[in-house]
Amino acid sequence: MRSRLNSRWYAAARQALCLVLVGYGLLTTAEVIERIVATVNRHAILQSEWDEAVAFECLMNGRPLREVTAVGRIQTLDRLIDQELILEQMRSSSFVPATADEVTAHVRELRQSVPSWRSDEGWRSALAGYGLSQEDVEERTAVQVNLSRYLDQRFRPGIHIERGAMEEYYRTKLLPEMHASGWPDKPFDQLAPKIEQLLTEQRISELQDDWLRSLRLQADIHVR
Repeated sequence: MRSRLNSRWYAAARQALCLVLVGYGLLTTAEVIERIVATVNRHAILQSEWDEAVAFECLMNGRPLREVTAVGRIQTLDRLIDQELILEQMRSSSFVPATADEVTAHVRELRQSVPSWRSDEGWRSALAGYGLSQEDVEERTAVQVNLSRYLDQRFRPGIHIERGAMEEYYRTKLLPEMHASGWPDKPFDQLAPKIEQLLTEQRISELQDDWLRSLRLQADIHVR
């Protein structure tokens, strides 16, 4: 009787030990997959988020994943940190995010940019090649659309490009480029709207860079 009880006890103990070891293995695997690579004001950026962002950028640029260098991955992580800083500002504002239909339209536009992606089979194959799902692409696209809109709303209204600045750009930049390329000269008034748009975008980019530098100086950022 005691022998049978001991046998059952040892069997139960072995089973429990196996469950513990299996559970520990799963936990260890989860920690590796979801390890924290950076924190931004105590918000964690996970390894899986970083990998997904690298894959999404490659998809957007039509670049194979195998061509991504260590430096390129670090640059993507740097952009994720900037993204989190901007998202913090968005959460404390009255910004209205893009609707699901708007995000779907942007994904559809992305698919139209590559002929092989226009078919469902080709699109699924492309996503599989980058290790992404449809949901991953939609979520990343939504973030990109919202970031772009928020920054545009924040900086564009305060920008005014003087006519003198446009004329100087036309005279010192565009005319020499047209001459060097052998293109016929186009009058300033014809190109003025495009010049204004170009200089506006440049100014927005400068303001964004200055603003992000300021946010970084105030933020608690740790890269692990």
